[in-house]
Amino acid sequence: MVILPLNERHDRLGFDCGNDDLNHWLVRVAKQHKDKRVSSTYVGVVNEAGAEVLGYYAISIAELANVHLPEPYRKKLPMKVPAFRLGRLAVALSHRGIRIGETLLFDAIERISRIAEDIGGVGLVVNSKPEAVIFYQQYGFKLMPDHPGNLILMI
Repeated sequence: MVILPLNERHDRLGFDCGNDDLNHWLVRVAKQHKDKRVSSTYVGVVNEAGAEVLGYYAISIAELANVHLPEPYRKKLPMKVPAFRLGRLAVALSHRGIRIGETLLFDAIERISRIAEDIGGVGLVVNSKPEAVIFYQQYGFKLMPDHPGNLILMI
């Protein structure tokens, strides 16, 4: 699998992760957000020429209030800090169980870590669905005090 920026040849209409909101977002919103520079979407495909979307994620920039960070980081950082947001992460139903979600997450972490080296950013925030909290926690994400579905991975 390779992970590429979403483009016109990727089959967004054929993607089904079992969640209508995530499917709709990929089909109707992802390209608009890219064009407007709101977020960037990356897709997992079999190879460079592949059209079938195995999974995707979207990232954007964010600003966090210090009080929303896990306790150990609050005293070390200013009142508002730059961060990144993992706005969406989804895997096609037909490709579940082969660690595509993990691969996409690692790619997102690596990508934002490189960007943070150049411009700054303290972590990667995700607003998780309740059933996905454990998925993120197993990779080092910590619950944020403001909401039980908000998690952050400090970078």
